[in-house]
Amino acid sequence: MSLRAEVHDWVRRRRERPLPVVRVGHGPVVPGSVLRLAAVCAVAGLVWAGAARTTLVAELEVAAVAGMALWALVRPGTVPAHTAVVLTALLLLGSTAAPFDPAALWLAPAAYVAVRLGWWAGQVGWRTRVEVTALRRTGSRDLVLLGLAVAVGGAAWAASGATVAGLALVGGGALLALAWRVLPR
Repeated sequence: MSLRAEVHDWVRRRRERPLPVVRVGHGPVVPGSVLRLAAVCAVAGLVWAGAARTTLVAELEVAAVAGMALWALVRPGTVPAHTAVVLTALLLLGSTAAPFDPAALWLAPAAYVAVRLGWWAGQVGWRTRVEVTALRRTGSRDLVLLGLAVAVGGAAWAASGATVAGLALVGGGALLALAWRVLPR
């Protein structure tokens, strides 16, 4: 048998061999569009919450919120989220309780959420899907940080003598999310 015949015989035997059986399983998924829209809402909400603490003209507040939301929608990622954090900090410098506004401590969890969602939005496309297990990988750490930030912010807000009704709602929601994540089901 010639070399050419042996090569043809080897190729024929390779093609006749059955392919291995491969099983792929997928868990529950979150659409990338949901993560991107959540990032837009987080950025807009953060800037709006910071602007609400100031005495700015309402049109200027709306323009700042709309501009940041549009930027986060068109170019998702951490840059719009970090810019929203810096803009919110600058807005808090002009608040009625400046130089230190206790709202900065309860806005910290919102800033953290905006940055994390901005990171996820920058990593996924509109039509992609992210498995929930990938989101849960850092979820416990994120919830612990959010819980601590809400607790410190709540203590500072209560110590300042301001009303705590809105903060209690945010803190209660954070505690419920933390309990859902940590406690066995």
